[in-house]
Amino acid sequence: MSGEEALSRAEMRASHEDRDIVVDRLRVAAGDGRIDGDELDQRIEAAMTARTYGELDKLIKDLPSSAQPVSPARRTEAEASQNITISHGNTHKLGAWLVPRRLNVAVRHGNVLLDFTQAVFSGAREVELALDLRHANLRIIVPPGTALDTSGLATRHANVGQPDLGPAGPEAIRLTISGQAEHTNLRVRRLSRFAERRRERRGERELGRRRERRELGR
Repeated sequence: MSGEEALSRAEMRASHEDRDIVVDRLRVAAGDGRIDGDELDQRIEAAMTARTYGELDKLIKDLPSSAQPVSPARRTEAEASQNITISHGNTHKLGAWLVPRRLNVAVRHGNVLLDFTQAVFSGAREVELALDLRHANLRIIVPPGTALDTSGLATRHANVGQPDLGPAGPEAIRLTISGQAEHTNLRVRRLSRFAERRRERRGERELGRRRERRELGR
């Protein structure tokens, strides 16, 4: 246009769909072992608040443009077992955390929350929880239709709640729980519809606040 300089692609405004595409690529990259769980969270947050194509491109510039086989070493690293060890404390796994094939959870006088509803799986949507719980509270939130196997879990003075998880859906996982639980409360449940709607509204409000802060800081 006369008297106006054309914008470069990097300066053009990104849409909601553009942001969603980048988030999907980041999740796939995490599943391939290219980025770890902490970095995935950081990049997704940046993608959801990005204003331009340039800001989005920076988040995926070090990722392959198409699916490529990941090296055996990186795949092994991504799928390796992880440990959670708590004594007189609390911890949680929330959001887009990277799930290993085996998660060893040892708790003494503590509380653990594992939320699989937004988690990223490095391979098949299967995970083994190997438990060693004493005087603990373990809450597990799973997608609808999750298949649960607790036949390998030994309990002593423990409460194990297994509600109806509903019919299997595309996001369902297979969860195998083994080990031992003593003087422990173990609850496995779905995210309620009310909690889902509250999470969506909270995410929308937080996104709005971040955008406002970014605009004020310009």
